[in-house]
Amino acid sequence: MSVLSDLAEQIYDHELGFGEVGDARQVEVDMIEAWLDAHLGELNTLINTSFRNTDLSLFKEEEGAILREMYLINYYRKHGRNVLRLIDGSTNELDFQTIREGDSVITRTNKSEIAKNYRLLMSNSQERLDKMVHAYNMYRSKPSQVTGDDAPA
Repeated sequence: MSVLSDLAEQIYDHELGFGEVGDARQVEVDMIEAWLDAHLGELNTLINTSFRNTDLSLFKEEEGAILREMYLINYYRKHGRNVLRLIDGSTNELDFQTIREGDSVITRTNKSEIAKNYRLLMSNSQERLDKMVHAYNMYRSKPSQVTGDDAPA
């Protein structure tokens, strides 16, 4: 198994936690792995590295955590848009929040609140990503250019 497929399985099992098994799980893991592979360049840009999908021998937990957070931001953004799309196209639905009849109560979740929750999750992940990238660049990555009196001759 490759580094990215291991990371994709971790994201699916621990971050998303759908609990599906078999073919449905494998399809989702493959989609996550493809996304991770397609966004290695973005990771390289953020943390000043040059990872390639053909050689991930130097890919460690720190880089994996940053790439995982990048995926989660994308996941929350996409699902938030899907909820907003449902709100926009739901003119034929019955418009109610709560229905009471006798002892029975039916409460429907407000779709705009769901969209706000996805937006909040996305902004929290973005803040985490910014902190992780800053810490990585501060302590882990090598400078791309050295000038001045301390530059090697």
